[in-house]
Amino acid sequence: MKRLNSLTLLTLLTLIALGGMLIFAPKANADRSFSLAEGDIASVDVFALVDRALSGEEMTAARRNFEAESNSGIEAMQQQLIQLQTQLGALSPDDPNGGQLYQQYQQMQGQLQQASQAASLDYQTLIAEQIAQGYREIYAAVNELAAEQGYSFVFATRSDGELLQTDTINGITQEILARPLVTPPAATDLTEAIRIKLGYPEELAEEATEDAADDANETEPADPMDGE
Repeated sequence: MKRLNSLTLLTLLTLIALGGMLIFAPKANADRSFSLAEGDIASVDVFALVDRALSGEEMTAARRNFEAESNSGIEAMQQQLIQLQTQLGALSPDDPNGGQLYQQYQQMQGQLQQASQAASLDYQTLIAEQIAQGYREIYAAVNELAAEQGYSFVFATRSDGELLQTDTINGITQEILARPLVTPPAATDLTEAIRIKLGYPEELAEEATEDAADDANETEPADPMDGE
């Protein structure tokens, strides 16, 4: 019985203590005024910073060089394919060389398709590596700035409710997960400070070329044997 009374007393004291915290904590927080220098919590738009990292001169040049090299190899294969197509079109139906020439055409067509797919995958890998590099830079810069300005927590979030990617399920899901239901105060946003710290461009750069695989698919010659 004494043990039961002791546990009951301990429980009551705990509840009273928690009740006091609930009663007095809001008043203490209400009396506290927020300032950028003294705040414990900040926010950073990581997506916006990654976009600007990708728009930097070095990363943009790397993508353009990759596309130029990929397009050069694919265009050479396309020219060979067009030559074979022209030769096939000039043959008579009973030419004994037609079968062998058409087999070469099919092989070259398969090689072009494989090269286009490989270029597309390699391009995606390059972008993924650039995103990872940008995130590592942002992560390090945010931790450094947070330590300098005394922030205990920095949340990765977008500062508005406008959804940018709404045409795919993955895109809209990422947009929703990237935003809080309660928008943080503007004074807590460190995004611009991090952008300046890392030297990222203020405006996003427009891509000058398209994906090599898309170009190849659009310009690939038709099979000369189709429709026969």
